[in-house]
Amino acid sequence: MKRVAITAAAIAALAFSPAALAAGGLSGKYKTKIISDHALGGSLNGTWTLDFKPNGTYTVTDDGTIVIRGTFTSTASKITLSHEKGTAACPATGRYGYNLTAQTLKFSRISDPTCPGRSGVLAHTFKTVG
Repeated sequence: MKRVAITAAAIAALAFSPAALAAGGLSGKYKTKIISDHALGGSLNGTWTLDFKPNGTYTVTDDGTIVIRGTFTSTASKITLSHEKGTAACPATGRYGYNLTAQTLKFSRISDPTCPGRSGVLAHTFKTVG
């Protein structure tokens, strides 16, 4: 019985650690292909991959080239993207709702006032990778 209590306490501690809270349920890779988006002069066309790490960091690649590195926090239905660096980075924090099913990830913009590229890419449906 004591072992069960210790195990339960350890699991609870891990579940509420900063890394676990940062990652929420989004850890993993997600990909979308944008073919005919005329927004921003077609500059969003390509294959975009989001890679959310359990430690609360993420990368975004455009046709295999990393264009953004940043940090995120998330809950079961919302994500905040911030501290971006890279050629396509946005200086402002973006907040989005999201819906993750077995193979599909969809975002809905809550607040992202100055980043049309980020909101344009996240307007598309992503599929899980691997």
